[in-house]
Amino acid sequence: MQVKETVLLLGGTGFIGRNIIDYVLKNKEYSNYKIVVLSRNFQREIDESIEYVTGDYADKSVLIRLFSKWNFTKVFHCATSTTPLTSGNNILSDINGNLIATIGLLDVMRDFSCKSILYLSSGGAVYGEKNLEKISENDICNPLSSYGVVKLTIENYLRLYQKQYGINYLILRISNPFGRFHTSEKQGVVNIAIRRALQGETLEVWGDGTQSKDYLFVDDLVKIIFLLLKQEVVNKILNVGSGESYQLNCILNTIRIYLPDVKVDYVESKTTDVKDFCLDISLMQSFVNFKFTELKEAIQQTIFWENSRKSILS
Repeated sequence: MQVKETVLLLGGTGFIGRNIIDYVLKNKEYSNYKIVVLSRNFQREIDESIEYVTGDYADKSVLIRLFSKWNFTKVFHCATSTTPLTSGNNILSDINGNLIATIGLLDVMRDFSCKSILYLSSGGAVYGEKNLEKISENDICNPLSSYGVVKLTIENYLRLYQKQYGINYLILRISNPFGRFHTSEKQGVVNIAIRRALQGETLEVWGDGTQSKDYLFVDDLVKIIFLLLKQEVVNKILNVGSGESYQLNCILNTIRIYLPDVKVDYVESKTTDVKDFCLDISLMQSFVNFKFTELKEAIQQTIFWENSRKSILS
């Protein structure tokens, strides 16, 4: 199969990046994709069609070497070095490692005439606390963390580079994803809750658990990403979530259907945590017709993956 798309994937060894790779490898429709993963963490090759390069995308010389070797048609930017909670610990590091690094990436894309970037932003972090039934892309953003401020600023620079240099973007403001290949212990309460239950450990919950959020099964997220790419949707900012909100206690009770021993310690909420939000996904749905995985089924599949991972690690 002739290669038609050569994609630089940033964050390819992370949660969403690994799901993107898995989706491409399992779907013959994308056998014409050549994916090059740039990551600071070494990753063993999982398929001969995937090339892994060790390095930091904040290092412009690394990017120049890669773009000189490969004729990239797209960049998938799934990388971040912080979370909403940790980003405030060193704001300058957050700016350098994410914002400045992304601007450097855009400069290299401009110099090598790479005209397409997919950027994964954050639905909760960029909007902040809104007290609205559903949040649309037109609502004013008021981030509560450096993480959210940086994400929003990157969005603005992507729009600027499109106007000035013709680099087309697709910005996806994602809700709270969960599912396979999640390994973080800092972010992603659904996977962490399941992991704690399987290990017989207590889950720390910020607040009383009544906070309602939009949770998105990662399998659905990746399918939506490729449907949007197939539709050639460009220069849009889109909310990508389930369009439904669930109280955290409801999520925990759903997990208890399959894992009854879910132990919880309720602690004081964090100022950086957006407590209640649900994304208005009507704009996304105007481009793709999509049926979401039912919540119980998504949680059951996540439990199965977490349990299989636990068996491998133990």
